[in-house]
Amino acid sequence: MQYDVRESNAGLVLWGDIYELKALWTFIHRVIDESALLKSEDPLLSWLAYEVRHAFDGMRHKGTRKWHGDDPTPIYGFDCIWPNMLIQIGLLRAGLAFMPTVTRHDQAVMYGLESIVLEGLETMLPGAGESFFKSAVMIAHEGGENYSNKIHSRTSYFLTLTPTKRKESLGAIFDSLGAMWALNNPLSPEIFEPFTNLTEYPPYKW
Repeated sequence: MQYDVRESNAGLVLWGDIYELKALWTFIHRVIDESALLKSEDPLLSWLAYEVRHAFDGMRHKGTRKWHGDDPTPIYGFDCIWPNMLIQIGLLRAGLAFMPTVTRHDQAVMYGLESIVLEGLETMLPGAGESFFKSAVMIAHEGGENYSNKIHSRTSYFLTLTPTKRKESLGAIFDSLGAMWALNNPLSPEIFEPFTNLTEYPPYKW
């Protein structure tokens, strides 16, 4: 798989050929269906699977991948917003540890997804990838109700920011998803209140 980071700092586009994306889609559904960590069908992971499926069905972005000396290969992409995507990989990694059976193929898909997402994050925030990943896994282990009640308002607020502010504030926004509000978080909880009852994301530049 490969990625394109958006200049808006809103997120990235993940690309893969049809086999890579079908493998990812199958893996996501295995975690949803089999992980004891997920008490019910997680909406964030279900949405990720939905986007992956629409990508390999040709309903999102289309492109080609050209290897040296080979014919171009069709690839398909889908959009990922940073706060959501980071929680999604945290959920998948944490959920994998609570599955009755984990294959080498499961691990390969998981490591591949982690690698490409964190590499994309590093292009925007050099040196921050591992810290965000560890936080994402910790938040996932804290339980579904904790982050699911917050993620929409955090992502909505994130999308209203300028590209520079998105880059500067992603860490504080992400930190606010934890069970406890960090004393050194520069953001106030009240900043998210206007977004708590929204059913759709506000208009934003992708």
